Amino acid sequence: MMIKRAIHTHFPYFLLSLGVYVVCFALGAGIFSQKLVIHPTSMAFWATFGHNLMVGVILMVGGWLTLGMANTLYLGYHAAMLGVIVKGVAKGYGWHPLMTGVFPHAVPEIMGHLLFCTLGYETWRFLHIVKKRARGEKTEPLYIRDILFLFLVAVVLLILSAGLEATVSHG
Repeated sequence: MMIKRAIHTHFPYFLLSLGVYVVCFALGAGIFSQKLVIHPTSMAFWATFGHNLMVGVILMVGGWLTLGMANTLYLGYHAAMLGVIVKGVAKGYGWHPLMTGVFPHAVPEIMGHLLFCTLGYETWRFLHIVKKRARGEKTEPLYIRDILFLFLVAVVLLILSAGLEATVSHG
């Protein structure tokens, strides 16, 4: 029940995050047209996880402090940079380095960051609930357990991503 409720109440914000990511990724890939030089490196688990968790915390807390503006812009920036990297590496080296170096860990990392961005809209969601209640309208309650559940799922996704990046992904 809690999982279904958490997904249902946060789904519009997740779709917003996903939409921003897709559009900005496409813009980054579409605007950039030069070959990139790559220097494949092996990434350590803790350094990778720490970096990705810091990005996630910035997405979440930045959104809380700015009613969803900072997390949206920061997510869009990261998506555009990935678009630039994918296009530049593909132009210079083909798809092989992307298939072996980026894609194995990209899906859980992106999903984790999308969830952190989704959680960054909590202040906006909270104010929307308060506004509806002040008008006497029926609204869903704000469940802290749902927020903690989504936070834990996002952290687990980043742990999985860091593990894949440290062990499977290579240039």
